[in-house]
Amino acid sequence: MKAILGVNYNLSPVDFNDAILRSGHSGNQGRVFLQLFKQWMESRYDVEIHTYDCVDWMSPQVKAVLYFDYNWRNIVSDKILSRIPFEKRALMLIEPANINPTLYYVPWLRNRFKTVFTWDEGLLATNPQYIKVNVPVGAEPSEFKENRFGGIPFHSKKLLIAISRNKWSYMFNSTYGVRTRVYSFFDKNYSDDFDLFGSNWNRPAVFYQRFTGYPHYCCYRGELTGDHWRGKVARMAKYKFALCYENNASEPGYISEKITDCFCARCVPIYYGSKGVEKRIPTECWIDARQFQSNDDMAKFIVSMTPRCHARYLEAIEDFMHSPALNFFSTENYFRTLAEGLGLKRIFV
Repeated sequence: MKAILGVNYNLSPVDFNDAILRSGHSGNQGRVFLQLFKQWMESRYDVEIHTYDCVDWMSPQVKAVLYFDYNWRNIVSDKILSRIPFEKRALMLIEPANINPTLYYVPWLRNRFKTVFTWDEGLLATNPQYIKVNVPVGAEPSEFKENRFGGIPFHSKKLLIAISRNKWSYMFNSTYGVRTRVYSFFDKNYSDDFDLFGSNWNRPAVFYQRFTGYPHYCCYRGELTGDHWRGKVARMAKYKFALCYENNASEPGYISEKITDCFCARCVPIYYGSKGVEKRIPTECWIDARQFQSNDDMAKFIVSMTPRCHARYLEAIEDFMHSPALNFFSTENYFRTLAEGLGLKRIFV
């Protein structure tokens, strides 16, 4: 008999009874993710995927119940976890500490789970039983291994792009303030060479900005439409450089889709991330935003870059996109790590 895996990705009652896993069910990004997860897992492993509310946790068929993130609010709202046998509880930490702080700073929340998957090198160092996994990707790097944008010459590309949401956080390890300041600098000083895309810009990011005011960007071009990830990559391919600032640059191991999307587009990232990125991605592939004393120094560096120097970055990106190191940043690696960590049996065909 097939093993059964229950899943919970911030589910609400309208998602229960496998509703979120059925094609056509309306919902958020979690719906797309869980449907892909179900399809991938069931095609490769001897398992059935169901929402966690409709599995018999006591059945020997149920291998585990996997939570994608968890926080202190769930202690009250989630009536299911406490009823699941401890040895069947599994947790995947997705969001960094500035977005979901209690999961990092209140160990008791993680200790409610037998199996824990994380990208966080600090947690892995102090909890050797945790399982290392990559951060879920945006655009699938393997789909862009071959350069789709080689026909765009250097002089036809605009200088600089940024694609992100306008966010705010009270957490000290958030980079949102750093990001908005660099956007404001280029908006003010290089308005003809900089374009900003994404949601919630030119409006308050937090309630008090309704009274204190908020930044207004003349270079804001609106949200991307259509297929988000492919559309994002296609848009970035028209630019030489991209401001690529992680939401969190404090926890080693957090390398999100922001930099790999740049590589897919063959757009050189100006990257602001955690220490240790160079262990996964050669430094020749990206420009470290931390090396500059000021935003003005950064601007002068990229404005004065020659086509030959830019081409060297693209050559390094091309080498990386065809190297075994790329495989770490893949949905397949992510899902396979979860499956193996949960002890699922592979289907051999």
